Amino acid sequence: DKIIEEFPLTLLYGRGIGRMRGTPYATKYIWTDNTDLRHAKGMWADMTDLVYNQPGLKTSDPTWYGKNLQQYTAANVNQRFLNGAKDTIRAWFGWPHYKVFIGSGKTAADKWWSPPRGTNTDWYIFRLAETYLLRAEAYWWKGQTSLAMADINKVRARAKAELLTDDSKVNIGTILDERQRELYWEEPRKTELTRIAFIFAQTGKAAYNGKTYQVGTFATSNFFYDRIMEKNDFYKNPNVLTNSGNHYTISPYHVLWPVPQSEIDLNINGHINQNKGYAGSENNIPPLDKIVE
Repeated sequence: DKIIEEFPLTLLYGRGIGRMRGTPYATKYIWTDNTDLRHAKGMWADMTDLVYNQPGLKTSDPTWYGKNLQQYTAANVNQRFLNGAKDTIRAWFGWPHYKVFIGSGKTAADKWWSPPRGTNTDWYIFRLAETYLLRAEAYWWKGQTSLAMADINKVRARAKAELLTDDSKVNIGTILDERQRELYWEEPRKTELTRIAFIFAQTGKAAYNGKTYQVGTFATSNFFYDRIMEKNDFYKNPNVLTNSGNHYTISPYHVLWPVPQSEIDLNINGHINQNKGYAGSENNIPPLDKIVE
């Protein structure tokens, strides 16, 4: 089949089916210079790197065969072969190809799977770049911003990114941006944001947004929620809808997941409180502050 010879997209990029995507913040907004290897062509892939390769186009509409994909707009919606869709959230986004692409293995007959099915590979658990970024964060909490900047620059220098030069502009957002660039699809982002939100509430340290937080009002005001609403277009833009017409919604209490009701029910000799905001939290009781004999 000549499609394999001319435009073997599944061999080059895998069989993308859009089950999980990054936000515009992660895929576009944080990439601020042109030297960063982590976002360079070949390392990072965009939908416009792909081409229309359906063999029937050669005869039915040859001007489109081999042409780079074009995103859906109101102006071009009637063109037949544009990549799908109104659901551009699910079907149109860039990705760190160097991290997620795993070449297909071979069958028992020593032939490549067609179409490719992927295979097994190693996966990062812990690495030096994350160590630098963790230490940078620790320095920032201590107010040692010049040392924090130096550690961030260790990571940026390896990626050929422009180095930071003004430590007065280094804040927790700087570190979170760098973690997103470096640890895309490696770190548990929700967990990290919750952890940082807890530290803000426990220390009372002011965030870059000028706000301070307290443990007592954690369920209604926290850095986790404010950061997401600042950076995530899906939540902050009321015009963004899912393909089924639903809005993306989030509340401050989602900083914590609910305690499973099954676990609460199992504790028949005591009382497990539900996290505030979830059904059952109205039955919470104050925790004991001393041992009762």
